[in-house]
Amino acid sequence: MRLPKPQRFAPDWLFTYTGVMLLTGVLINWGAGFTQFAHSLTLPSMEIDLDLSHTKAGFVITLTAIVRMASTLISGTLAPRYGSRMIIGLGTIGAGLAMVLLGFAQVYSLVLLAAALMGVGTGMALTPMMGLLSRWFRRGDRGLAAGLAATGGSFAFIFAGVIVPLLVGRDAGDGWRHAWFVFGALSIAIGATSILFLRERPKIDPDGAPPASRAGGAWPMSAYKNRMIWLVTFLAFNSGWSQNIFTSFFGVYLSQENGISLTTAGQLVVLIGVLSVVSGVLWGRMSDQLGRGQAFFYSFLMQGVAFVLMAVAPGMVSFVIAAVLLGFTLRAAYTVCAASAGDYVAVQFSAAAFGLMSVGAGLGSAISPTVGGAIADNVNMNWTFAIASMSSVVGMAGALVLMKNPRKPENIPAALTH
Repeated sequence: MRLPKPQRFAPDWLFTYTGVMLLTGVLINWGAGFTQFAHSLTLPSMEIDLDLSHTKAGFVITLTAIVRMASTLISGTLAPRYGSRMIIGLGTIGAGLAMVLLGFAQVYSLVLLAAALMGVGTGMALTPMMGLLSRWFRRGDRGLAAGLAATGGSFAFIFAGVIVPLLVGRDAGDGWRHAWFVFGALSIAIGATSILFLRERPKIDPDGAPPASRAGGAWPMSAYKNRMIWLVTFLAFNSGWSQNIFTSFFGVYLSQENGISLTTAGQLVVLIGVLSVVSGVLWGRMSDQLGRGQAFFYSFLMQGVAFVLMAVAPGMVSFVIAAVLLGFTLRAAYTVCAASAGDYVAVQFSAAAFGLMSVGAGLGSAISPTVGGAIADNVNMNWTFAIASMSSVVGMAGALVLMKNPRKPENIPAALTH
């Protein structure tokens, strides 16, 4: 007697090895997320302990972001040629070791070295991982898969929010170091686990297409020549630009410009973090059902409304609405980019495509705080958020173009890219 199929209650891939791949992807995003979301909580104690200025502390984050951009592009290019599994695993382990090194750092030069190594490791881990998932899921499920994997980053945000105050509260001097030891140990364990469980490709193509030739020895030039990949990269740039203006100046704008207490501002940040957990799944599924272009369009629209409210009608009601809208869209671009990476090139080259998109997002994130800060210093911060809303409008226009070019009907044979 055959048992009822579990697929009636859950996706058919959940109880196959594809589910293992997805869970590993969540873990990889969790480990890499510490380098993105933990600094804001550990930097205050680190500044006091190492006697650093705000400028020097801020450069730690900037250096990590710059190195990660380069690492994503390089690892995305190398993954199709040499395989993703070892790049992901070694990158995650390397990032974990760098976190431990940061915990031991006694001088600023060692802090910068650890920050750079974290950028190298997280770039090696995230780009091939999100590209690898495209091979294991049908086109109609890739958005959902990317969204679920992206929840790992949100879990890192929440985990850091719990563990850092706890450890710093127990030891004000070295608590920040203990936090990085914890993050590093977890990342090393995740990296070792990924080496054990990751696989390069499923035995059967999830879309039912003929088995793709092995990509070993191939360079992913099709990803860099495809106009639609560059269009999505441009959309990622706009998303990185506008979102990093928000993440950089939200607390300052509320507390210094509008008299909102830091406690209240912190509560809104926690709200954004909680909402971001479902953000990736929401937009990933929407991109599967409505198309990548429509998902981009509606996410930019919601973000634009939030920025307009903050710029034109600053007040507690506007801030709460903006926090909700931005929380729901925080992981939208990351998820839709990961889902679309395999839409316009052969899936074995999706890591390269996602790497290019990540560089676009990283470039926007790196430039916008400086431009936004200059606008705030010379005009006022309302115009900073107005500029962010303009970026959302440009993103909406680009999304309309993407809507007219949803995806290629079939993958490009790998042989053509040699």
